[in-house]
Amino acid sequence: MATQQEIDTVIAALKRNRYNPVMCVEKAENAIPLLLEWIPPDASIEGAGSASVMQIGILDRLRERGNKFSAPGAELTETGATRKDVLLVSSNAVTLDGKFVNLDGMGNRVTGMIYGVGRVILLIGANKIVRDVPEALERVHKVIAPYHSKCLGMKTPCAATENCADCDSVQRICNITTIISKRPPSVDFSVIISKEDIGLGWDPSWPEDRIEKIKTGYRTEIEKFLATLPKR
Repeated sequence: MATQQEIDTVIAALKRNRYNPVMCVEKAENAIPLLLEWIPPDASIEGAGSASVMQIGILDRLRERGNKFSAPGAELTETGATRKDVLLVSSNAVTLDGKFVNLDGMGNRVTGMIYGVGRVILLIGANKIVRDVPEALERVHKVIAPYHSKCLGMKTPCAATENCADCDSVQRICNITTIISKRPPSVDFSVIISKEDIGLGWDPSWPEDRIEKIKTGYRTEIEKFLATLPKR
């Protein structure tokens, strides 16, 4: 687990960087009441396939009360931007000084975090806290992208070797990398930090049982998500 000092440091940094509100929960599932309060029943939502969000079971609760969901990148406007009330996702990493670091294949997730969505809500596990941007970039390229590609069944070098090769594959999922230093001025941006590990991300030096628990939880949700997609 991240130390309480690290969590407090991240929360204080995010508040300085103008994110509001920034909340902390002991267990990831404790975020559910907050999300139900923050998201209006008539809001349209994009989840962008976030395993962190899927793991806590909030999506079914939102659907049951009438919220509408779209597939990632659906319902494009004439300018090509998605028009949603809420983007409910996670971040690949958050630094101790409150920066969000993300990689994306298509760009729908990171674009929504910056512009074009009424409200962005990030659900972030303590396992995604890193020291700084260089450590975040190392994490996304050496841990997150390879394992995510493997779970998706991508035919990329990293999926086969679990090591980044900075490849030219058409299935490459790390085409776009963003660093959000401060809250984008046009976005209502809220953050929930879970003291419990959730989503994808780990330090290779961590105990193997902790890493395996993160992998299993992530893989389970991705397999469920893939099962909902149309067969090709």
